[in-house]
Amino acid sequence: MSIVKIKKLTKEYHNGKIFVKALKNITLDIKKGEFSVIAGPSGSGKTTLLNIIGAMDKLTTGEIIIDGENISNLSKKEAADFRRRKIGFIFQSYNLIPVLTAYENIELALDLVGGYTKKEKDMLIEEILDQVGILNLKNRKPLEMSGGQQQRVAIARALVKKPAIILADEPTANLDTDTGESILDVMEKLNKELNTTFIFSSHDIMIIERARRIIKLRDGILQN
Repeated sequence: MSIVKIKKLTKEYHNGKIFVKALKNITLDIKKGEFSVIAGPSGSGKTTLLNIIGAMDKLTTGEIIIDGENISNLSKKEAADFRRRKIGFIFQSYNLIPVLTAYENIELALDLVGGYTKKEKDMLIEEILDQVGILNLKNRKPLEMSGGQQQRVAIARALVKKPAIILADEPTANLDTDTGESILDVMEKLNKELNTTFIFSSHDIMIIERARRIIKLRDGILQN
């Protein structure tokens, strides 16, 4: 079953006289439960493609269907609602709120979705913190944690609402090799246990070697 279906997608940027065709006629299927990476050199279009899958950016032409929903022409409000319900994001800079504890950063993701009781939130947050191995750090703020621990909080925040897809943009870029390997161990474990679809955007050899599928881009064109 395909969780991502992309047909003849193009993305163009216009800025005055400057015209850039970032993605050119992309057709791609990604199945539920895949652990895949969009790989390519800087400027290849991999982050642009990831952002379009996550409804953070709009395509120019073509069609994209995520978990059965056509997101090709969503309004800003519809796109925000879609992201809250369906997508979990993991960034290289963690993007945690520094004045909130690990628990509170994760709780915020549930509050944005809405509909959870305090008891339900407690159960979900403690469960996911345990799964990523930092339940004992739930009351610490980001600056009281290492980079690897902060990225584990970011993974927990992305997963707690049980999204259809996790999108990870260079998630190991700010980590040393050993920490990066341990973070990938966590994500692989959760992918296998929860059957959550992971799509990375990266040129990190560690991620490329771990991925079970490599989607290669060069100059905005999908490589066979």
